[in-house]
Amino acid sequence: MIRVVLPAFNESEALPRLLASFAELGQAHRELELSFIVVDDGSRDGTAESARAASPGLRLELLAHETNQGLGFTLRDGLAAALSEAGDDDVIVTMDADDTHPVELIPAMVEALGHGADVVIASRFRPGARVVGVSPARRFLSGAAALLIALVFPTRGVRDFTCGFRAYRKGALARARDRFGTGFIAATGFQVQCDILLKLRALSPPVHFAEVPLVLRYDRKPGASKMKVARTAFATVLLLVRRRAGVYR
Repeated sequence: MIRVVLPAFNESEALPRLLASFAELGQAHRELELSFIVVDDGSRDGTAESARAASPGLRLELLAHETNQGLGFTLRDGLAAALSEAGDDDVIVTMDADDTHPVELIPAMVEALGHGADVVIASRFRPGARVVGVSPARRFLSGAAALLIALVFPTRGVRDFTCGFRAYRKGALARARDRFGTGFIAATGFQVQCDILLKLRALSPPVHFAEVPLVLRYDRKPGASKMKVARTAFATVLLLVRRRAGVYR
């Protein structure tokens, strides 16, 4: 089974479109057994109600935070729920709920897992990747961040450390949870995506990473990005310093 974790904050417009795309994916690829965990992070726009209304025929579990807690804690709760329900052969997918990540990429990600990878990242930095609807300045910052992280933590198979569209073997996430305990997902902001990979990278025996090219569709995103670029950049640099020093708490 493929268990899709969707952190959501004020996504009442985009989430139904995303779930409709998943319904179409399930019809086109009946071999994919899909279930969904939507974590509503204190939304004020009826995201939870939209998820319920848009999910007839889909296996969907809804978790809710009373107040906004940030992406880190939202991912933490979604992954914990997925791990508690997953079988040994299950795949856990994380992706944004704003309809910018193409669901039709999931079969290729699952195929890459079948070829020996433990984690497959939808990457903006592979041949064939494109970013639509993002300003040149934002693209430059994303590329610079990827280069910095790769220089500090060179990792075979990884160019994109910050994209949250990923497919994990259940066993890889379970090993990281067992190794780091409650500290596995401790970052609260968007830097959590990088931190998850750095902790998986630290496991022994090693985790095997792979990437597939992503066409990121920010032109489909309703409203502005929720990420505070300066705050996230600063938090990511601090994270890299701590991890480089061997501090993984």
